[in-house]
Amino acid sequence: MNKKRDKFVTKGREFKLRNTQIDDLLDVYDLQAREETYTKTHRRTYEKGRYTQKSGLDLREGRIVEMQTNYSYIVNIDGELSSCTLSGRLRYLEFESHNPVCVGDYVMVDMQEKDNYRIEELVQRKNSLTRYIQTANTEREIAIVANIDQIIIVSSTNNPIFHSGLIDRYLTLAEISNINAVICVNKVDIADDLEAIRNECMYYESIGYHVVFTTANPQSDNIGIEELKNLLKNKDSVFTGHSGTGKSSLINAIEADLDLKVGEISTAHHKGQHTTSHSRMIDWSFGGHLIDTPGIKTLALSTQHKDKLPRYFPGFHLFADFCFFQDCSHTHEDNCAILARLGREIPEERYESYLRIMESL
Repeated sequence: MNKKRDKFVTKGREFKLRNTQIDDLLDVYDLQAREETYTKTHRRTYEKGRYTQKSGLDLREGRIVEMQTNYSYIVNIDGELSSCTLSGRLRYLEFESHNPVCVGDYVMVDMQEKDNYRIEELVQRKNSLTRYIQTANTEREIAIVANIDQIIIVSSTNNPIFHSGLIDRYLTLAEISNINAVICVNKVDIADDLEAIRNECMYYESIGYHVVFTTANPQSDNIGIEELKNLLKNKDSVFTGHSGTGKSSLINAIEADLDLKVGEISTAHHKGQHTTSHSRMIDWSFGGHLIDTPGIKTLALSTQHKDKLPRYFPGFHLFADFCFFQDCSHTHEDNCAILARLGREIPEERYESYLRIMESL
């Protein structure tokens, strides 16, 4: 026995690789090590960078109500609107999001220098809506709005036609983002078959969503406008849905003094042209805020949401805990609570919509 040599002998655990093809093991280990180091370093840097290390600052809390440029914002501080710029440190905190702050964010502003107010810290968000852009081999988040109470999902009965699949996507996104949702079916005055749409919406009502049917046409007595107004009272809300569904017309019917620009309907695609040019928070006269933002047009589920879809798809949370497998995809597994209720508690149309979304992700 060579004691000197045996001193360096170590024992490791046995393991097996299954269904794995590796061309160069050293390259794989090197890549994994670099990715883990990159992720941990950026996460640590991001968390540390959220809070200023400067001393002698006069920090006051405010809320961003308008985004003027990437680094210039209007902030409501104690009821007064002030123009603020983003501190140099926060400008580079783009590890988790393409933009560090957005409309609706609560921030800490340094007011030490007059006419040179700087946003120094971002207060923890309770929720946010984000969209995603593809960069190289990954997706990056772009925060659209933060700290809101509800999403008003606007669809129309006609021109453009009613699209329940889009409602499913927005409801799923709202659930994942921990934001309440209201479904607004607009243009009831020009519906070809309003009864069929009402029947389809009964499922959403049965699982707890508020559905309101409206028209912004004064000649049709503005059906549902007062009901929608009551749902908006004292809440921070964002309107979303296909362009052309009448979001701006609804808002003008609710609050005529806002006079939001209404877009034309495209004759080729039967969709409206988006009319909002920059993000801003608008006061309702009856309490609460409207968040008007162009980013809502591109709001969509991301590939990052695929694993959450089986639980957060509208109504599935009521039964998913009864599935035999915790990671049940509700597509082929034995003892699936969703498949067992198909055609009864869960309509076939909604399940088909779920499969389309799953496939798209």
